[in-house]
Amino acid sequence: MTSGRILKSLAVLSVATFAFGAVGFEYAYAQDKDDLIKSLSRVKTRSVTAAPSKDQKQFQGLVDTLRKVSTRQITVEQRKQVADYVKEKDLPAVDMEIYFDFNSARINQRSLPKLEELAAALSDQKLDGETFMIAGHTDAVGSDGYNQTLSERRAESVRQYLVGEHNLNISKLIAIGYGEEQLKLPDTPNAGENRRVQIVNMQVE
Repeated sequence: MTSGRILKSLAVLSVATFAFGAVGFEYAYAQDKDDLIKSLSRVKTRSVTAAPSKDQKQFQGLVDTLRKVSTRQITVEQRKQVADYVKEKDLPAVDMEIYFDFNSARINQRSLPKLEELAAALSDQKLDGETFMIAGHTDAVGSDGYNQTLSERRAESVRQYLVGEHNLNISKLIAIGYGEEQLKLPDTPNAGENRRVQIVNMQVE
């Protein structure tokens, strides 16, 4: 193979690898236990004796429903309802840069230390009793259907790791795949920052 063809092949491989998240820049996401606890802790604004509002009751009902269904069974409308409520109420959330093997939901070994920190945070008494969403997000590279399915599998993979390896209660973890529906940088849909695992505190006050 000529040197020109070798360079071209390496360039194509580099682009393809980056696009699926096997390599990339290190973004300033919260990664250690203390940062995660701080980012995911709720600021309680409602009196202990005050009754939940109507929208809080509706959201709690949705959360209870999502606990009972598989990631693949969550509907587009349910995903939208969750995303809208999270945004409207500014629920505590953090992005994590979790790597997966190429074209796979298998968690890459390099991400295990980050998941160890996440497991320690979610197991801490400061977050005791809370319910968390594990949301998988992709960039816009690839088809909508492919990205949606991959994000679902990856969100579920993280949940199963936390449950299987760290004995977290599966009922406190809801896995949702958003594909490319909720881009972090909508003006640059193919940017690496869009590929992320988002952890959200879903507990209603």
